[in-house]
Formats: sequence, structure tokens, C-alpha cells
Amino acid sequence: MKRREVFGVVLVAAALIVASACGTYEVTTEDEATEEVTDDTELATEDEATEDTVGTGLGSKDASGDIDSLDCGSPDVIGVSYPSVKITNRSEKRSNYFVTVSYESADGSTKYDEAIIMVLSLNPGQSMTEEGLIMNEIPDGAICKVTEVQRTSDE
Repeated sequence: MKRREVFGVVLVAAALIVASACGTYEVTTEDEATEEVTDDTELATEDEATEDTVGTGLGSKDASGDIDSLDCGSPDVIGVSYPSVKITNRSEKRSNYFVTVSYESADGSTKYDEAIIMVLSLNPGQSMTEEGLIMNEIPDGAICKVTEVQRTSDE
């Protein structure tokens, strides 16, 4: 009896994965959705900078300037996306980073999903690119942006 239950759960999970793979979507970063970005360290557009800034989480200082690039990723065969960020530690100490990447509607009224990307033990001056995981279906026209960069000392 137990084998049948396990088989049933595996079968349902496989069906869900196949069903989610049927849809594709196009996601753009805010930089791509806007013609003008104020500078490399600011991830929000000029119009949204006052109402939609990058949070620091538990970190004591704004580390958004340590984010060099954001790639929203595209869905793979089963519909999973892998957003990635490239981070350079611009502090004077070895640091840990926790970066939140959010997917939302272009007008910001609907949040579809988010990924938390961790980079641990990055020495001063070192760079690293790391991926997150998005399993929900993201509709066409959605944007992807960094909403929080938490940098804490690893020393």
C-alpha cells in the first residue's frame, strides 16, 4: 500500500511539472524596460527611485552598488527560471550577500515571485555570479529587479 501512495505522489508531481512547462514568458529587467537609468549602482528607474528603492535587510549599509549585473533568466524545458546576479565585494571585509530578485507586473501592482540568491565568504575585491530559482509561471511583460541587497561581515 505504501508503494502505491509514493507512486501517486510522484505521478502528481510529474504532471504538475509538465503542466508548468507548457507556458513560456518574456521577462525584462528594469534597465531594459526604461531608456534611461541614472547610473550603474541604481537599479530602479528615475521615475520609481523615490517609491521603489533597494532595501538593505539586516545589512547596516547600502550594498546595492556591489551588484554588477542582473540576468532574469528564461524558463527551461520544465518552466523553471534561474535569475543570476554578479556581485563584487566593494567593502573592506570578507562578506556574505543575500540578494532578493523580484518578478512583478510593469506597473508594480502584482508580485509574481521572488528568489533569494546567496553568495557567501566573498573577499574584498572578489566577484562572483550566482543563480536563484523561480518556479512560478511569470506572465509576458513582467519585470525582474533587485529589491534587497543584504551584506553582512563574514569575519
